[in-house]
This record gives sequence, C-alpha cells and structure tokens, in this order.
Amino acid sequence: FFFFFIFFFFFFYFFLFFFFFLFFLFFFFSFFFFFFFFFFFFFFYFFFFFFFFFFFFFFFFFFFFFFFFFFFFFIFFFFFIFFFFLLLFLFLLLFFLLFFFFYFFFFLRFFFFYFFFFTFFFFTFFFYVFFLTFFYVFLRFLRFNVFYVYTFYVYVYVTFTLRRTLRYVNG
Repeated sequence: FFFFFIFFFFFFYFFLFFFFFLFFLFFFFSFFFFFFFFFFFFFFYFFFFFFFFFFFFFFFFFFFFFFFFFFFFFIFFFFFIFFFFLLLFLFLLLFFLLFFFFYFFFFLRFFFFYFFFFTFFFFTFFFYVFFLTFFYVFLRFLRFNVFYVYTFYVYVYVTFTLRRTLRYVNG
C-alpha cells in the first residue's frame, strides 16, 4: 500500500505539472501565432485584393507592372490560405483522435483509476484550447486587453476541470 501511494502521487504531480506546462506554453505562443495570422489574413489580403482589381480594371495600360506585382502576392496569400486550412484539418484530426483515446481510457477506469483521471484532464485541456482559441480571437478583434483574456482562460479552465473531474470521480 505504501509503494502504491508513492507511485500514484508521483504520476499525479508529474502529469499535473506537464499539462499545466503545455497549457501556459500554448498561451505564450498563441499571442504571436494569432497576431501573425490576423495581420496577414484580415489586413493585407483584402488590401491587396482591392488594389489589384482597382489597377486591373481602371489603370491596366498605365500600371501594367503592378499586375505582376500583385500576381505574386496572390500566389503568396493563396498559399497561406491553403496552409491555414491544412492546420485546421490537422487540429480537427487531433481532436477526434482525442475523442477516441478518451473513450478507450473510459473502459480502463475500472483497472487504472489515474489513467481515467489524467485522460479527462488531457481531454478538457484540448477542448478548451480549441474553444477558447476562437474566443481569444474574438476578444482580440474587439481590442480587449490580453491580460484579462489570459486570466479568464486560467479561471475557466481550472474551475471547469476541477468541477468536471470531481463530478466523475465521486460518481
């Protein structure tokens, strides 16, 4: 019983530290990631899209060299759009794979209690990564302060994870 007690709490604190480390690591890189995508997609894409057709239809003979200039920009931004949807597909694939492993460990909870506990912790972590990512984009679009967004993330994730975990542990 003593060795099982040490073994259980060792894995408990190890996974707890590991998932919270990934959790805050995502917050750190999400600022640069979404700043990059917002800046290119919603500003430059429509900006050059407007000026490309403006030169093409009204000043084609006077600004013929702009056609090649914006043509290369279109290739560049179409690649970004393709890359964006490719990342979206990979994230959705990862999300459904987590569903599979979640139901797989659901049957193992009778034999390994901590497997079910950490799987639920892992599942809620990725669920809130996907859900609060779009909420983060929405708040940044409304020019909210990033500090309040991050503190709201931590509050919602910690409280929801603890309540959900205790609900399933206690039955």
